[in-house]
Amino acid sequence: MNTASLLWCSAGTTTVHVADSSFSVVAGDLLHVPNGLHWEDRDTALLLEIKFNPEILKGSARRIHLGKAWNERLIYEYSRSLLGERSLSAEILALFRDRIAAPPLPTPRKARSVAQVLAANPADQTSLEAFAAQQGVSARTLQRQFLQSTGFSFSEWRAAQRVFVASSLLAHDFSISVAANLVGFAATSSLTRAFRRHTGATPSAFTNAQIGMGAVGQAPKIPALTAFAEATRDQQLWIHSGTATVTTDGYCRFLGQGDMATIPAGTHTRIDVAAGSIALPVPIGVAEEDMNLDRVLSLHKEQELLLKVVENPQLLETAVN
Repeated sequence: MNTASLLWCSAGTTTVHVADSSFSVVAGDLLHVPNGLHWEDRDTALLLEIKFNPEILKGSARRIHLGKAWNERLIYEYSRSLLGERSLSAEILALFRDRIAAPPLPTPRKARSVAQVLAANPADQTSLEAFAAQQGVSARTLQRQFLQSTGFSFSEWRAAQRVFVASSLLAHDFSISVAANLVGFAATSSLTRAFRRHTGATPSAFTNAQIGMGAVGQAPKIPALTAFAEATRDQQLWIHSGTATVTTDGYCRFLGQGDMATIPAGTHTRIDVAAGSIALPVPIGVAEEDMNLDRVLSLHKEQELLLKVVENPQLLETAVN
């Protein structure tokens, strides 16, 4: 299947192997596994796989730490995936996309040439006057070209480019002091001032521990969800938290936390999940009192393995041997 995955560690610790890389994962970590890469873990962590269309989010495998405060929100994302949704919520997608845009490149050729040098090496300390001399124009002309085509003076454009590069370094676990040095700031205080000026926040807001969490570190609220289930086999819907309503022709049932309803194969069933609530589809045949998140995960793993064996019987022979 052409899908990418986000792996949310809800509890425990594990090592996730993605192609030739290994990631140590703890509760509160979210790992992006790009399309086409095999992953596996062999520990006992509660690891939820959120599948999505790979065109939505590209790039290499990457881990960010959100903290346990995000647990319910990521369980909600897991529920959307199980219900057949192959997009990611905007709030989750934003975690992996650049939070700071690179400053625009100048249009005039000489200013653009200077900007490309600074983009390739943001730590370059060459002055405006020296760059102007290299380009055969006056410093005033070069300054005007930057300002008129980008909205930034030369010095502000360079600072914005440094902030852009530093934000990426911070998201990849570089310390603030190391990031400051790599992009050309003599002190972390200079980097902090540049971040405040260009983003309104300090560099610490862009580290893995803070990405997407806002000023007070709160996860986004869980929105209401409406889904239409057209199951090819009988399924059950378990209410992990909150409430939901299940509606089909001639039938409507209100469900509270811990309740379970059957969705027969071949029916067109509407599922309305209230804001702040989470509903998880599970295979048929499990009693309400036996259900928890760990059990949901195990059941879906068993179901996926069964489907793989049906599609490829050699897998069963390999497992037996």
